[in-house]
Amino acid sequence: MNSLAAAVAALASLVERFPDLPAADATVSTIFPDRLSLSFHGDLGRFEAWRAALDISPALVSREEEIGGPLMWLKAETVLDGVTVRLTGYGPQRAEAVDPAAPWEAAT
Repeated sequence: MNSLAAAVAALASLVERFPDLPAADATVSTIFPDRLSLSFHGDLGRFEAWRAALDISPALVSREEEIGGPLMWLKAETVLDGVTVRLTGYGPQRAEAVDPAAPWEAAT
């Protein structure tokens, strides 16, 4: 369990620093002990709130779409106290092209 201490501490730090941000599914794994993964399902606005709070540039957000399906997901990473914090947001695709400067905007 000691190998997970840094990632768990990073999660505790985020809870303390950003108590008003939306809750996320948080994952710490022995496979990647220096990574904290936060995922957001159904509402890309929650992803955006965390992206902004962690000061991750929109240019560093990657966007993928489900081929022939209704979903898209966004990914971004930053490092906090030596731990990689990975954000992943899942939500509906937009019907029109998405502005690359704001790939997280909700579907219309």
